[in-house]
Amino acid sequence: GCVFALGACQTTGSTGTTPDNRSAKIDNAMQRAALNANRSGNAGKSLTVLESIYKRKSNDEQAAIDYAAALRRNDYINRASIIMEPFATDADASSASKTEFAAIMLAKGDYKLAESYAQQAIRIDDSNAEAFHYLGVSLDAQSEHEKAERAFRKALDLWEGDPTSIMNNLALNLASQGHLDEAAEILQKAREVSPNRMEIERNLRIVTALQQSNGIPVPKPKKKPI
Repeated sequence: GCVFALGACQTTGSTGTTPDNRSAKIDNAMQRAALNANRSGNAGKSLTVLESIYKRKSNDEQAAIDYAAALRRNDYINRASIIMEPFATDADASSASKTEFAAIMLAKGDYKLAESYAQQAIRIDDSNAEAFHYLGVSLDAQSEHEKAERAFRKALDLWEGDPTSIMNNLALNLASQGHLDEAAEILQKAREVSPNRMEIERNLRIVTALQQSNGIPVPKPKKKPI
């Protein structure tokens, strides 16, 4: 998932109890709760909270990123694009802003623009695993399979947390290139990490069948990464 670290609330006072600071702490707690709700599947609650924060802090880049990501996950793609574009195109845009805009462009099916913004994000921060993942998906969608493979492998090297989404997409990429044994091996490992993900199980069955027959089309990585 596209979850970005929340910045710490800095104060100059020793007590940390100024009204502004108290408000910021509450906002941060709300953001954490919303992001946790989104991860746990309560997306409606997440979206409502993040919208509330964004409306009060519409010039705050992180608030925009969190709200746009929630909109994207709820399939409000055009609204997410409107929210995110001013931040992503700003001269001082962060790698995180460009990464989220790349994800939105993927969801819209604009793979060239997704590729461009993922590359911009990487130029700002070459340790941005999410950007490498989106770069891989955008390249794969344009049948640039070898370039996509390199991006997926870089994303996997840098990834923290559950890697199964990238493993799944890398395996499908390898299958598209005819590297079926390695694709099956990666999917088997992904299944060990996330045994309840039906998508992994389904793709493993398809790749296993492909190893026995060339008549089955290879599934494509999802164009709307979560």
